[in-house]
Amino acid sequence: MFVELHLGSTDRKLIRLLKALGYGLVALVIGGNDVEELPTFRKLVITRGSAWKIRMFKNFDIVSVVPWSRFVLNKLISDDRVDVVTINEVNRDILPSKAQARVMAREGKALEIVINSIVSNGEAGLAFLRDVINEYSTIDGLRIIVSQGVSKVSDVRNPRDIAKLIEVLTNANAKPLVSDNPYEVLVDALYKRGVCL
Repeated sequence: MFVELHLGSTDRKLIRLLKALGYGLVALVIGGNDVEELPTFRKLVITRGSAWKIRMFKNFDIVSVVPWSRFVLNKLISDDRVDVVTINEVNRDILPSKAQARVMAREGKALEIVINSIVSNGEAGLAFLRDVINEYSTIDGLRIIVSQGVSKVSDVRNPRDIAKLIEVLTNANAKPLVSDNPYEVLVDALYKRGVCL
């Protein structure tokens, strides 16, 4: 079962396509109703312009932060309300340092890479993706997640193709990045909020 943790639409055609490709769980990053075809969870994404929304964390199943600087990340990686640090652009300045990544691993946080926005940068995006996965996969206990960042049908890639791309780029077993790791992060986040699966 594959898990998409960065879904930006509830379009029925899109949901049916995800289900046909083997997705079993999704997390919505937008408002809207739950999707009948797949178990759906609500994800709060904190950015520079929406940092005040972190106070609404109890209304969401999972909370993610898109870092705008390493200094801000210092504060947020130890915040119990944050479950995931999301990287959705080719920018080495916002990546966690090795020390921050070790703290993330110790605190049970995950590093999410939103692949569509990164790979759209061509060779530079592929090189960035390779380097990030190679660098952070060496940190013991840090869970890495690869999400597609889907908002429309044309954004969808087969998760098996994504896993194969990552395996070709990094020589690593990529299935946990699109299946096991996001599932475990979601389960841990729900457990922290008092829900057992």
